[in-house]
Amino acid sequence: MDTLLNIFKTHSSLKYGVAVLVYMAIVRHLRFKRINALLKKYPDPTLPLRNLEIAREVNAVLDTLEFPYLIVVSLEFALFKTYAIPTISRILASTKQFTNQCLKRADDTTFILLEVSEFYARNVKRTMVEGKIDEQEMLNDARRHEIAVERLNFIHGHYNIKQEDYLYTLALFITEPTKFISNYEWRPLTELEQNAIMAVWIYNGKRMGIKNIPESKEELKTWADEYDRNYSKFAQSNVAIADSTVDLLLSKVPSFTHGFGRMAVSVLLTPQLREAFGMSTPPGFVVSLVNAALWTRGTFIKYFMLPRRLPLVRSASRANKEGNYVPTYHKYEPVYPDGYRVEDLGPEKFLGKCPVSFHPSGITPPASGVTPSASRIILSATETVKEL
Repeated sequence: MDTLLNIFKTHSSLKYGVAVLVYMAIVRHLRFKRINALLKKYPDPTLPLRNLEIAREVNAVLDTLEFPYLIVVSLEFALFKTYAIPTISRILASTKQFTNQCLKRADDTTFILLEVSEFYARNVKRTMVEGKIDEQEMLNDARRHEIAVERLNFIHGHYNIKQEDYLYTLALFITEPTKFISNYEWRPLTELEQNAIMAVWIYNGKRMGIKNIPESKEELKTWADEYDRNYSKFAQSNVAIADSTVDLLLSKVPSFTHGFGRMAVSVLLTPQLREAFGMSTPPGFVVSLVNAALWTRGTFIKYFMLPRRLPLVRSASRANKEGNYVPTYHKYEPVYPDGYRVEDLGPEKFLGKCPVSFHPSGITPPASGVTPSASRIILSATETVKEL
């Protein structure tokens, strides 16, 4: 022992090196603690496919605690990939929202999807912060979910969208997160998590009237890949929508970096998608640099960043006194600095025209999306998260 102490005294850098290694080991242990607890709690990875509340719990953990950044990026990229389908991009271009109000269009899409998908995580966060389940607010979250689904269906109903294009978009919402996280995050998704993503989005897809959804992840991916190969083709409308989207993405960084930023985006695309968007093949050094940066980020998170304690939820937990939901943060310039009403999201021409089915009490009944067992599941999920 004395010899060891003398070594540390003589070589101070060794002391700091050991401290760093110990810290890295602790962080790695804590990072895997949450997923290990979920796997112990639900040892059968197919459970989410048979129990929607379990699927929502697992999905909320991976969306807002484990991979809150890259989940969002992967879903944004999933939408971006759909713009390579001319039947989709032509409809989007015809609305002129991408050229005239790209930021508003992006936020409207984001907030509608968050209202559809974040209500479970909102309940977990609220319960953790307040120490108890607010049953009334929980039902109001279900109401917000219902309004968002109806709003989405109402808006889509005004356009001649092919069922196959709906299904392709849904498939990407399921497959892209798995691909992105497996390639670029600090750990890959488990089968439990992959099944949870699939169960949640298939439920949402059925609520949107999407038909003929493949029953397994493998079948869904095979179908989506084939659809991509057959229908991702160059069109000027693809270019217009993609350019507007990339311009928005790069609006937060200095203009002198935009050229590199566009090349970085193209790194994440297949050759066929680049051709469909009229993008050139990025230089080899850009490919290496982007991949190295993403790998470095994942490794840094795995060994140096302590796990998140509270879910990162962008949609508001409660309405303000005006009845609006103020986002917890904004990615770009605020479109709704004073908050929004779910039924008003979307193109201005549809403002006040959503045929939302309100329950007489103002609260959607549990049958619409939150079952009586949901409060028990949320409480259980909250306790699991608190323990970690």
